[in-house]
Amino acid sequence: MINREDIHQRPDQVIDITGWDVHQDYEVFPVGARDKSLRLCPDPAPYDFCVPGHCYLFKEAIKSAKSSEPRYPNQYWAEVIAFHIGRLMGLTLPPVFVAIDSARNEPGTVNEWFIGYDDSREDRYVAGVDYLQRLIPAFDVDKGRQHNLTSIIELSRVLERGGWLTHDWQQYWGLCLCFDALIGNTDRHQENWGLIWGEKGPTARYTPYFDNGTSLGHELQPKKMHNMMRDSNQLNAYLGRGQHHMRWAKDNPKRLPLIQGVAQYCQQFPAIRPILIERLRRWCDDDVRELLSHLTNFDLPHPFTQQRAEFVAFLTLTRRERLLQALEN
Repeated sequence: MINREDIHQRPDQVIDITGWDVHQDYEVFPVGARDKSLRLCPDPAPYDFCVPGHCYLFKEAIKSAKSSEPRYPNQYWAEVIAFHIGRLMGLTLPPVFVAIDSARNEPGTVNEWFIGYDDSREDRYVAGVDYLQRLIPAFDVDKGRQHNLTSIIELSRVLERGGWLTHDWQQYWGLCLCFDALIGNTDRHQENWGLIWGEKGPTARYTPYFDNGTSLGHELQPKKMHNMMRDSNQLNAYLGRGQHHMRWAKDNPKRLPLIQGVAQYCQQFPAIRPILIERLRRWCDDDVRELLSHLTNFDLPHPFTQQRAEFVAFLTLTRRERLLQALEN
């Protein structure tokens, strides 16, 4: 269901979630910094790319602490763009669509929930933080300061030895690190990944890559974008500050750098390197520019401007080039 290849949202197909029922247990969804609510798609669905009766998260931009205005009004676009870039890489991601709550004139996204389809009603999701709390005494749930890749690798090996995992965990985490480095996602924290358990077996698989909106320069203002496209020093400084949420090991003082972290992972698992290179090379510059140009046609509050489209293309293609350099050299 998640890998549906026919997904295409036209500019005249903005989803209005006004009137969508709120899930009885999650009127306000408790995970993450942005306001979000778990909604149920009506039956019949408003558009053919929606799943009738299925759950969707409606996610808004982060609000300023001192006003009701969004701190980063363009963040919802990053969520949509990340989904499409992930598809270019051939990754499994929950579909994300442009949406609005017309009753409040509040734009955002609806993110398709990755379990609960008709053919997988028995699936059970367990967040990564639950496993890390078992592996690491006094794990810092709020900040995730001990969130680290070494413990995740240990967990994966235990699952593999038990015969529970249904896919290649080394490839999964390599692709995850590569995708996050490509889009500049700094928020793959301990609740933004997990395991989906099937009741028959039992079997386990890691979740699709979800919650990807803290990325793609969403926080940058137009002047800063303009300057970075013309000043390599500003660009290099910005890219150099990018870090994964996780460290390599729980006692490391610093988080993994975005691009160098991918190269470090491939040093430990060299068979993953050619896979990442192929996923980065399977799409061209024009594929990114075309999808970004398409999004400029949506008429919404805080629209996706042509200037931001050009900047996101520039930023993404620069990161891809540097990732390929790090992996191929």
